[in-house]
Amino acid sequence: MEVVGHIPSKYLKGDYGRIERTIGRGIGVELQISSDVMDTLTLKDFGIVRSLVGERTVTFHAPFLDLNPGAMDSYVLEATRRRFLELKPLVNMFTPKVIVFHTGFHPQKTPHAYDRWLERSVETFRLLCGELETKIALENVFEEDPKPIIDILERLPENAGVCIDVGHLNLFSSVPLDGWIEAFRSRIFEFHVHDNGGTTDDHLAIGKGNFDFDRFFTLIDSLNSDYILTLEAKRESEQVESLNYLKRRGKVEQGIGD
Repeated sequence: MEVVGHIPSKYLKGDYGRIERTIGRGIGVELQISSDVMDTLTLKDFGIVRSLVGERTVTFHAPFLDLNPGAMDSYVLEATRRRFLELKPLVNMFTPKVIVFHTGFHPQKTPHAYDRWLERSVETFRLLCGELETKIALENVFEEDPKPIIDILERLPENAGVCIDVGHLNLFSSVPLDGWIEAFRSRIFEFHVHDNGGTTDDHLAIGKGNFDFDRFFTLIDSLNSDYILTLEAKRESEQVESLNYLKRRGKVEQGIGD
């Protein structure tokens, strides 16, 4: 297991303090590469971030707002794929271990055209598996059960897997955590770890909501595969709280986070 701290996109725009402090705590970073960041930062700007990260583990969170990898509208689909492929120079620069993508699935919108959505999603992610030449992970957001992601993954090569977001699962899933772990046991690349009270996607520190983290850590202790644990609390103070929680449970070495 490797631990990384989520870096919101606004901290890539010249105020690098959060990146420096996160690295200083002895963990890696997950960089939120938003569309706005891609439109405004130059490769030189990204080079500064790359130098700050050094040898620490890096993952990316790909853009998602307004994008849909299985879009019915051909213009939206083309724009989504173009935006995703614009990550390629950054992949070459940072060599991220995983890039996390949202699927664009919504249980109230997608089912009426599920087969078309699935076909186009598979085409999009198959393209990315080949072009980006790194692991890609599909993240659950509004999915009520694992099926939409299963249906995509079973048609993709082995460098595609899943990022289980426990905060989203707590809000939207009708299937318990056990079911998600069993569905993807051999292809879990990453976990997004944050908490909420079951009504709003608050991105709180571990233990600040009602998600059962005791059960979570019992379950992931049974995994044999390597995975990345991303601390995705948005506030830096709560990210530190989550890291301290991991220390108390013996999930990270003493000294990390100090």
